[in-house]
Amino acid sequence: MSNQKEDLAVQAIDLFKSGLYCSEAILQVFNKYLNLGLNDTAIKMATGLGAGLGAARCSCGSLTGAVLVLSAVKGRTSINDSVDEVFALTKELHDRFKHKYKATCCRILTKSVEWGEPEHHQHCEQFVGGAVEILVDILEKNNHESIIDEDQKLAECSTIGVE
Repeated sequence: MSNQKEDLAVQAIDLFKSGLYCSEAILQVFNKYLNLGLNDTAIKMATGLGAGLGAARCSCGSLTGAVLVLSAVKGRTSINDSVDEVFALTKELHDRFKHKYKATCCRILTKSVEWGEPEHHQHCEQFVGGAVEILVDILEKNNHESIIDEDQKLAECSTIGVE
C-alpha cells in the first residue's frame, strides 16, 4: 500500500476525529481530492448516513460514504445510462469491506465497545481508513491508473476544514 493512500485515509480519519460523521468525512475528502465539484447541498446528503443511517446503527457510514463517492464518479444521470459499472464497483466495495471487517452493520462492528463513548469513536477510525483504502483500490483498478499520484492533491486535501 502506498504512503499516499495511507495519507488520504489519515485525512478522512482526521476529519472524523474533528467531529464529522464517517460518511461526511469520506465524501468531503474525495470531493476535494477528485475534484467532484459537489456543492454544500450535495455534501449535506452524507449527514443522514452517519452512525449507521441516522443513528439506527445499521449500514456503516464509512461504507455508505464510500458508496456516495463511487456513485459521484461512476453513477448515472439518465435512465438511458447503464448502472452495470457502478453496481459492480459498489458490490465489490461492499464485499471487500465485509470480508475485511466481517460485517457492514454498525451494531455488529461496534458490539465490543459502548456506543457513544470515546472508545467507540476510536474503534470506528479503522473503518473510515479501511473504506478509504478499499475505495482508492477500486477506483485505481477501474481507471487503470493511479488517482493518488499527485502530491499536490494530498496537500490541497489537508486544507479541508469542518464548517
